[in-house]
Amino acid sequence: MKQVLCVANQKGGVGKTTTAVHLAAGLALKGDRVLLLDLDAQNNASSVFPEAASETDNDVFSIFNEGVSAKDVLRPTRIPKLSLLPSSPKLAQVDVLLSGKLDGFFALKEGLEKIMEDFDWVVIDCPPSLSLITMNAFVAANGLIVPLQVSKFSLDGIEAILEAKAATVKRYNPGLKILGALLTLYQARTTLSQTVVPMIAEHLRLFDARIPPSVAVEEAHLLNRTLYEYQPKNKASKEYARFTDEVYSLG
Repeated sequence: MKQVLCVANQKGGVGKTTTAVHLAAGLALKGDRVLLLDLDAQNNASSVFPEAASETDNDVFSIFNEGVSAKDVLRPTRIPKLSLLPSSPKLAQVDVLLSGKLDGFFALKEGLEKIMEDFDWVVIDCPPSLSLITMNAFVAANGLIVPLQVSKFSLDGIEAILEAKAATVKRYNPGLKILGALLTLYQARTTLSQTVVPMIAEHLRLFDARIPPSVAVEEAHLLNRTLYEYQPKNKASKEYARFTDEVYSLG
């Protein structure tokens, strides 16, 4: 097994789920065995693959609530070699469920143990918060990818991500590393980008790929498709493929 990667940012609207979906799909299109794990109660990543999310009463909440193995929950998708662990609105209950439990930070890692050798990559779409669910992802992962929109608010949020990562490394998972930040909704010519990007680079390594704004992203979501299926020649699709190549080279 190569990497367990979590895609995380406590701020919503930065392309987190889109990044997780296209990274997972892109790695699978290279021929590797990939698991996409949807930890966001909004269910957005799972909705791209309705054929997988609708086949079972079990979902990722069962790992936290019942301690079941991920092997009993994962489902194949229409993309060869890509499997999905579907989300659930019940994930909103996990913080209360695990609060105060001594092993509360390890529930996800333990649930994944029996399938780790079945995949080359696990890509985790985290919720837009630094909750117990996100911390479970940090404990289970060995790589962290931070999607960032170029804005002052993104700068403000970097410190919280770095602090959460440092606490995880110190207490639970010394192997967790930040692989880098991916700039989304990126427009190179704006004064904002030219000012903020160097400031982000002072704190996080930046992937060379830059994801531009594109209406095709929302259109693809509406049709329950990836950009690779909907508009493979779209610039955002090409940049996600470039980003996937960068991640693949790190594996």
